[in-house]
Amino acid sequence: MKILPLLCSGVTFLFCHALHAQKPAPAPATDKALDLKDPVDGEEPKVKLDEVKKANVPDLGPAVPEAPKTRDLPGLDKLTEEQKKTMIAGMGEVSNYLRGVRLLESLEKLNELEAATAPNHYIENLRGAVYTKMKDYKRARVHFGKSLELAKGISAEAFHPQFNLAELDFVEKQWDAARAAFQKLLTDPGKPTNGSDSLIKFKILICDIQQKKEADADLLLSTFDQYDPDSPVYYYARAVKEFAKDDKEEANTWLESAKRIYPKEINEVYNDSLVEMGWLETLQ
Repeated sequence: MKILPLLCSGVTFLFCHALHAQKPAPAPATDKALDLKDPVDGEEPKVKLDEVKKANVPDLGPAVPEAPKTRDLPGLDKLTEEQKKTMIAGMGEVSNYLRGVRLLESLEKLNELEAATAPNHYIENLRGAVYTKMKDYKRARVHFGKSLELAKGISAEAFHPQFNLAELDFVEKQWDAARAAFQKLLTDPGKPTNGSDSLIKFKILICDIQQKKEADADLLLSTFDQYDPDSPVYYYARAVKEFAKDDKEEANTWLESAKRIYPKEINEVYNDSLVEMGWLETLQ
């Protein structure tokens, strides 16, 4: 389950690039023109693996980039500079614990951070992330709710626990609640400007597919751009349609196309939703 512990989507955790990536340079020209029409029954998909040349995507760097400077901690203005430095170092440590599935150590470190600083939305959001990894969704909801309350009035920070609460509805298959929550996030004033719309709409499409609302899903799919340089959402949406028909071979054709074109870091964000639905066994 991909959640937003702080500045990213999912349990890729602190200070990551999960919701957006740098725009790749145009793919080199090919001698063979791609067929732009949509595939119909009996026809080949309009993008097949051998017809796609991987875009020249710049290296996104390490999973955990350099931590922000102390002034970049909205909501913690009352802390001293030393406390802010403690927070940044501690949150980075917790995010590394989470990657290593060292969950009890994560909770202990968060308790230490809270004692050294004060209760705040960063700590509560990370606690929610830990309990989500533990699959203790009840406790995760409590802490995401506390994070949302502590982030009140800071829209860019409140977005993260709101997204995580929507994700809990999603992973627990509460389709109506999840769809409504994601739909609301599309107009949230704190929403990140790059890449988040595509991911949120992808979640909505899955909700529609799971509720057998094919017309709504098709309408949403029609808004995705196959040649979007920043997001593989078109390919993943086509894969979802095929998974829903139990055509795993065709679904994997679309996923392999996305894998060849887009960076692994971006594809993993979308793969996670497929794992949650049981369409993929593990992240690819």
